[in-house]
Amino acid sequence: LAAASELLQHEHCTAEYAWQQVLKELSQQYQQLDDEYLQARYIDVDDLLHRTLVHLTQTKEELPQFNSPTILLAENIYPSTVLQLDPAVVKGICLSAGSPVSHSALIARELGIGWICQQGEKLYAIQPEETLTLDVKTQRFNRQG
Repeated sequence: LAAASELLQHEHCTAEYAWQQVLKELSQQYQQLDDEYLQARYIDVDDLLHRTLVHLTQTKEELPQFNSPTILLAENIYPSTVLQLDPAVVKGICLSAGSPVSHSALIARELGIGWICQQGEKLYAIQPEETLTLDVKTQRFNRQG
């Protein structure tokens, strides 16, 4: 908070801008750590930034609604987003980035949602409505059909 307050005073910027600058820098510091567990905390900082900016800008945010069993594909996912998922419908999360030791991963596993991450660019070749299976033990997905 002190760093954001200092930015507000010296740069005469908005609270949103100051908060964003401070947390982006903190997130980058976490990403540069050598320890995998601590490095994975960057997404927590990004989540805090995102949720704060949504609140400060009074933006309404809605998650997509899924009508059938779904595997969610994304680059990464915030812990607060995972908490909002319905494990009766979202059966798995498959990420191109992410970490198996992130809080998002821990929450997903606790909810019974399959989790694989660090799949890279091959994830982008998957088409909507394509049938997938996740092998959480080997951290691989299989395309069917």
